[in-house]
Amino acid sequence: MSFGDEEESLRGEHAQTPAGQVPTGAERDRGRPSRVSPLLLLFAVLLLALLAVAAVLLWRSFGESISGTSVTRDSIGSAGPEPRVRLANAAGQVRVEGVKESRSVDYEVTRYAMAADPAAAKQQASEVPVDISREDSKIVIETDGGEDTGADYTLRVPTGGSVEVESEAGDVEVSGISGNVTAGAETGDVSVRDVGGDVKVEAPRGDVSLSNVNTDTGSADLEVGSGDVSLEDLILGTLEASVEAGDVTLSGRFSGDGRVSVETGDIIARLPPEDTRDLTLQTRVGSVVREPANGDSNGQGSETQKRQGA
Repeated sequence: MSFGDEEESLRGEHAQTPAGQVPTGAERDRGRPSRVSPLLLLFAVLLLALLAVAAVLLWRSFGESISGTSVTRDSIGSAGPEPRVRLANAAGQVRVEGVKESRSVDYEVTRYAMAADPAAAKQQASEVPVDISREDSKIVIETDGGEDTGADYTLRVPTGGSVEVESEAGDVEVSGISGNVTAGAETGDVSVRDVGGDVKVEAPRGDVSLSNVNTDTGSADLEVGSGDVSLEDLILGTLEASVEAGDVTLSGRFSGDGRVSVETGDIIARLPPEDTRDLTLQTRVGSVVREPANGDSNGQGSETQKRQGA
């Protein structure tokens, strides 16, 4: 260990400060921990406050997306073998089934609503109205709970009844009814099968499916906006189908006359030639394909007609 080295070090340090001059504050504080600036503390407090506000807003946002449900099951008795049932629903799925030898209208409705917490959502769901009115054999069921609410319905009605369904948003399905069926969905798909009466369908935005509709003197009237249409095993007096944009498929057997008109889309008819003799198939932008009933588009008898709009 050399004392000479220590002395030179000390002389070097004193040499940095001229003789007679008082060391500055920076020189005195050299090596001491620096104090935090008040502006930096203020900025940190403001940042924490903003994070807290953002957390509250995020919690509320997630809270509003909580859904609550309430299920109700009931029966409208003494409806008779041929009731007329009308259901008007704002938002939700609707399914109507025909029940043999039934004389009542049974319904199950699952109501739902959105709220900030589960308890409030369930309470609001239970308050979604199910309004029922009746006049003789006519039964009307209506539900419109307002924004952020809806109801899914399952109806079981006598097979001999007639059904009318109106839905603002949601799919509609009707089956097993020998009476007339009217089904409309502003936004949603419509399916009708195993029906023995007239059929009327309105679907501005959704696909439409009709199958096993059997009425020798009855009719089917379809108004479709944007969506594909499937027609299978129809026995009708007349068929009128108008489609703005979508493909139409006819398969199985068809007996009757009428018109299938498409603005933009293809028509594929997989029917025996005699089944389309009195049926007009036309498209403005697309093609009309007539195929054998077995669906072999390459087989003999396949015919394609193209139409292009100006």
